[in-house]
Amino acid sequence: MKQFMQEATAKERLMIMQENASKVEETTYQKSLSIEDLIAKREDLSDNLIQLGQKEDEFNEVKATFKAETDPIKQVNKVLLSEIKTKQSTVAGVLYHMANHEEGMMETYDHEGALIGTRRLRPDEKQGNVFQIKKAVNE
Repeated sequence: MKQFMQEATAKERLMIMQENASKVEETTYQKSLSIEDLIAKREDLSDNLIQLGQKEDEFNEVKATFKAETDPIKQVNKVLLSEIKTKQSTVAGVLYHMANHEEGMMETYDHEGALIGTRRLRPDEKQGNVFQIKKAVNE
C-alpha cells in the first residue's frame, strides 16, 4: 500500500496534506480491508446473526401472545359487525312453530312467546279437513 510521506509522523503528514491539497472534500469512499479486519468483521457478523436469531425468536413469542389476546376480540367484533349490518342476532334456543290455518301462515315463536317469523304454510302443512277439531289449549 502506497502512503504519502511515510517518514513523517501522522500529525505532520496530516498538516502537510492540509496545507498543500488543491481541494479538501469530506465524503464517503471505499477502502480495502486487511485480512485481520476481514476476520474481525466476519466474527461480528456471526455474533450479530446469532443475536438477531434470538431477537426474532423473542419477537415471534410476543407476536403469538399478542395474536392469542387479539383474536377473540376480533371474532367478537365480526359478530357485532354482522349483527349491526343485518339488525339481527343469532340466538340458541327452542322455537315453536304454530300453524295458523285461518291466515295460511306458519308462525314461529321463541320460548318467551315472542313472534320470531312467519312463512306461508307448505302444502303438506295445510289443513286437510275443513272440519278439523282444534286442539284444546286448556283441557
